[in-house]
This record gives sequence, structure tokens and C-alpha cells, in this order.
Amino acid sequence: MQKRKLVIIIGTSFMLASCGADSEAEIVNDIEAQQTETEYHYYPKAASIRDQNKESVPKYTALESYGDEAGHYISETATILEKMAPLFEQSTVHTTDVQAVLTQVEELREKSSMFIDLNRPELFDGLHHVHLSTLIEVDALERVLLDMKEPIHPLQVTNARVYYENAVMSHKLMEREYLSITEELGIH
Repeated sequence: MQKRKLVIIIGTSFMLASCGADSEAEIVNDIEAQQTETEYHYYPKAASIRDQNKESVPKYTALESYGDEAGHYISETATILEKMAPLFEQSTVHTTDVQAVLTQVEELREKSSMFIDLNRPELFDGLHHVHLSTLIEVDALERVLLDMKEPIHPLQVTNARVYYENAVMSHKLMEREYLSITEELGIH
């Protein structure tokens, strides 16, 4: 038992002796060296605001520019789709009514081709895919409208209405995707 106490006392004395090995001056010098090293080696040099703006502005303006164009396009095409709605609310449809809607389909197609030709940032790929599905429905609507001849049967109008409603729903999904992206980017 006494050997054990002796071993503990000797071990404790060695530990205490080793802790006091550094003088106060050495401790202060170590602390100063650590602070100097931290200041110069661990913290990167802050870039100037001008450098930061040069790096971030081109990407942001490209996204913002495409976002503005997409918003304008979605607004215009929504108006065009709304103009087509009266055809599907009539009890009797005539060839002149169908021709008016085909003119609006052509206008929508022209605006779409200009929008598709824009340089699209990768973040807007989801919007592009929904846009393509909208155009597929518009193409199907156009085919049905081109097949209509006098006298126009109500089932043909019902068939055309299905494609029209699909195009409207797909367009609403495109609007939703646009709002989601622009809100996420903060450019709404």
C-alpha cells in the first residue's frame, strides 16, 4: 500500500515539475507567435468590393435578363391562351372562329420560337422542359383545329377543348416553375 502511495506522489511531482518547465516569458512569446500566425496565415486576404462585383455581376445579370424575358414571355402567352377560350364556350362553332384561334396559335408559336432561341442558363432547364410540354399540347390543338371543316361537329370542339385545357394547365405549371426559380434566386 505504501509503495502505491509512493508511486502516486512521485508521478504527481513529475507532472507538476513538467508543467512548470516554461517560464512566463516563454508562454507570452508562444501566445504572441500564435496570434501573429493566425492573423497572417489562416485568414485569407479579403477581396475588394469591386473584385467581388466583377465576379458576381455577369452571372447575376444573365440570370436576371433571362428571368425578365421568361416572365414577359409567360405573360404574353397567357394572354394569347385567354383569347382562345371563347371558341370553347360557344354552342356552335364556325370556320371563321377556328381561323381566329389558329391565328392566335401561330402568334404563340412565333413568340415561343423567339423565346427558345434565347441563351438559357442551366438553372432554367426545368422551366424549359415544362415549356416544351406546353408547346406539345399547342401542337396537338393546332392539328385538331386544322382538321375541322364545316359543319363542325361538337365532338371535334370537345376534342380541341381537351388539348386547349392541357395547354393551359401546362402553361400554369410553367408559371409555377418560373415563380419558384425566381423566388429562389431572388430576382422575382
